[in-house]
Amino acid sequence: MKTANHEDHAATTARLSQNIVSSIGAKILYLATRFSLPPIILASISLEEYGLWAIAFILIAYLGMGAFGVSNVYVRYVAQYHADGETDRIGDLLSTGLMLVTLFAVVTLIALWFGLPVVLTWFSIPEHLLQTAFVLLFGTVAVFMLDLSLGAFVYVLTGLQKIVLQNRIWIASFLLETVLVVVFMLMGLGVLGLLYAFALRYALSISLSVWACFRALPGLRISPLRFNRAHLNLYIHFGGILQISGLLGMFLRSVEKLIAGLFIGVHAVGLFDIAQKFPVMTTSIPSSINASCLPTMTQMHVQGRQQEVSHLYLGSARQVNLLTGFFMGLMAAFAAPLITAWLGADPDLALAPLILSCFTLPFQLNVVTGAASNIYRATGQPARELLYPLSQLLLVLVLTGTGFAVFGVQVGVIVASVATSMILSALLYCAYTNRYMNISQLVFLRQVLLPGVIPYLTGFALFVLFTPWLASVVDSRTGSLLVVLTAGTVYVSVQFALMWYFQLTDVEKNFLRNRFMPRRQTVTGSS
Repeated sequence: MKTANHEDHAATTARLSQNIVSSIGAKILYLATRFSLPPIILASISLEEYGLWAIAFILIAYLGMGAFGVSNVYVRYVAQYHADGETDRIGDLLSTGLMLVTLFAVVTLIALWFGLPVVLTWFSIPEHLLQTAFVLLFGTVAVFMLDLSLGAFVYVLTGLQKIVLQNRIWIASFLLETVLVVVFMLMGLGVLGLLYAFALRYALSISLSVWACFRALPGLRISPLRFNRAHLNLYIHFGGILQISGLLGMFLRSVEKLIAGLFIGVHAVGLFDIAQKFPVMTTSIPSSINASCLPTMTQMHVQGRQQEVSHLYLGSARQVNLLTGFFMGLMAAFAAPLITAWLGADPDLALAPLILSCFTLPFQLNVVTGAASNIYRATGQPARELLYPLSQLLLVLVLTGTGFAVFGVQVGVIVASVATSMILSALLYCAYTNRYMNISQLVFLRQVLLPGVIPYLTGFALFVLFTPWLASVVDSRTGSLLVVLTAGTVYVSVQFALMWYFQLTDVEKNFLRNRFMPRRQTVTGSS
């Protein structure tokens, strides 16, 4: 029995490590493409038009939350049924979910057709952009709804823990989109060129995901006749609670843009979107650790390996915080030269460095909470997740309302209020989860939280040393780029050395050696 358990643990660890490394690599490549696109796009369209594209993604983010619970049901229960060898139940689960989400998509598109003109008036969009805005937003939502329904096959691959294959499909699709955006901008298609590239990206990813799922599960059968009440109850109860949590979470992840758009204007939405591009894209890298751990935690829970679940929670939270902090420390300290090097010295973006710097730690802690949410989803207790969004919503309402009353409606108030709310609610949620898992708060503070804060000290120490140089290149794009490259090189060297010698455990060092340092192989031969 011990040998079998050891083999299960070894196989699980090996597969999880492969999935995490693959996901991180894919996210870094994705980050590189997203980093390269805004300067190209903004050279072809105005900041107001770019703000329309940002609004389109706010809209689809909210609508996507309409099926958030469904997607989590796919991942959680596909993992369970696959562990039990029940392919027929996967077919029933998928058939029921597809019908449910397709119905939601059809109703949503009909409602949007009639309601979108009203939505557009909320954002004070200029008259000359109203027609473009309608086509852009409705078209983006239509494409997204297609992916929302048929994108179920992506979540099936996640539940099957075929995350390496899933990442290959994702890479192919976003690389296609990147190339098409550049081509369409050069062709002069304007902001609608972004929609065309977006549509072709998802046409490719959906096609490949459907093919991959049927190949991985030869016995998989999908039919409207397989719709059943038992799986509908899973979507209603397990998925419904996650639905509420997801809707609140999505609202809170874009609440600063909504407040800015409603109280200031569409240009403020574009400003927040540009300023948060770096931290948002950066957190997508460590968030892949959380995504890879959920099906593994589910498998462990189903098999009664509860001690391993607790260990994976603590380890994944630590890894996420270490990795995110490594990126955020430099970003927070050198926000101003980073923005200037990326987009030039534009007066319209004067507040972008402040927004970027203030949201690094909030976004970092937000992604750390993913490890806690994995616990509740894997063990079938999603209602416990509601503490995080509800506490954050309350804080946002109180702090923003108070800030507006005292200081007036301005960007700085929105930044301070929302960032503070994110930090406090994340810490509360982590403390609540630690108590549930019987993990000492002091242990969590020492092993998880503090290691992710140290990079900020390194970053701001370098900022002080580079201050004279920064003052001489404040409006120079080339000079700012040289500062960022030089400071980045020094920062990576210093911070990696600090992590290696003072923060990483022997297990973590061995993992890095095995994954990124080639082993010397001794070749023996017979004489």
